[in-house]
Amino acid sequence: MKKILAFILTALLISASAAYAGKGFPMTLAGLTLGQDMSNYDECCERQPASVMPDAPFLKEAHLKKNVIQGIRGGSLTYANCNEKGKLVRIKLKFHDRSQKLFDQLLRKYEAAFGKADSYQGDSFRNIIAWEWDFTQGDERVSLILMWSRVNDMRPGVSIKMTLSSLLDSEYECYKASRKKQSNGKSSKIADLDDFLPR
Repeated sequence: MKKILAFILTALLISASAAYAGKGFPMTLAGLTLGQDMSNYDECCERQPASVMPDAPFLKEAHLKKNVIQGIRGGSLTYANCNEKGKLVRIKLKFHDRSQKLFDQLLRKYEAAFGKADSYQGDSFRNIIAWEWDFTQGDERVSLILMWSRVNDMRPGVSIKMTLSSLLDSEYECYKASRKKQSNGKSSKIADLDDFLPR
């Protein structure tokens, strides 16, 4: 009896793994593909030049045109600005429908496709509900976050953020190396903390 039970459990695990493996490694969202050159998506973005991200100068961000993707009210495309200039690093999409009902529908689809999320990224009060899936294929890594928020300054409504994390990390390493060369060994330490004491 134990051998039969072990056999059934093994068969179930193998079939579950096969089903999960069949879903592939997600790189495309709403017709936008991570790692592609941004020139492929010029028509999707606002006319003003993309801006360097202040806290991450190794990245640039271009805002999506309104209604360029059906059902999407806005969002942005973030791309590399160091070693792999122009390569799409992150896709952010915000839906017209801001309801938790839409979020729940998408969550069910995500769980059917990818299984349960790897981590919860929202707050404990559920004002922000965010689930993250992490995918790995060889050296490449992708992070996928599905979020619903009722907080005004945290993209209220439903949004998706998909990031090619491996490219993001390599761009950061490129930036750090270039900064080291520019510093020419000069110290970046604070000379006197009193300089930063308000008077």
